[in-house]
Amino acid sequence: MKNKSIVLMAFVATMLVWNSCNKDEKNVAAPDPENEVITTVKLVATNTADAADVVTAQWKDLTPNDGNPDLTQATLALKKDAVYNVEVKFLDETKSPAEDITEEVQERANYHLVCYAPASGLNVTVMRTDKDTNTPQMELGLKGKFTTGAASSGKLNISLHHQPSGKNGTDCGIGTTDVAVDFTVNVL
Repeated sequence: MKNKSIVLMAFVATMLVWNSCNKDEKNVAAPDPENEVITTVKLVATNTADAADVVTAQWKDLTPNDGNPDLTQATLALKKDAVYNVEVKFLDETKSPAEDITEEVQERANYHLVCYAPASGLNVTVMRTDKDTNTPQMELGLKGKFTTGAASSGKLNISLHHQPSGKNGTDCGIGTTDVAVDFTVNVL
């Protein structure tokens, strides 16, 4: 009986050691989600002083490998000396129906950042107005406030950054870029 107990204890010890060395897939950290496929970027700007003054613009590239995006609707006309609440939307129109990537960005807000870069000479300042759920919360940028100055024209670069490690809410140089597009903005 004593020999059976020793053999049983040796077997149990062997199984414990073997199981502790055997990695269970459930215990392995999930990889960071991949960058999103984005074919369309839409801007909707609403004048805070006149809710009927709603301006939209759209950048679209359904065939990104040819380098010829559709810019026919990529111009935003804003009034001078005004404030606009702005929303940006990201779509993947390679799918039918089109997939609203904005929802995914919102769900994964803690590692995304939308960046706005007005060209020199364009009298528009941009402030992000929405936040993620980090503690403390950090800027996200799906919503913002555009404040215009004197009449001007120029490019506004909008980019979505995928930042699974190191997001600080302001640095657009961290992570990878999901999409970066230029809109023409005319302040009239």
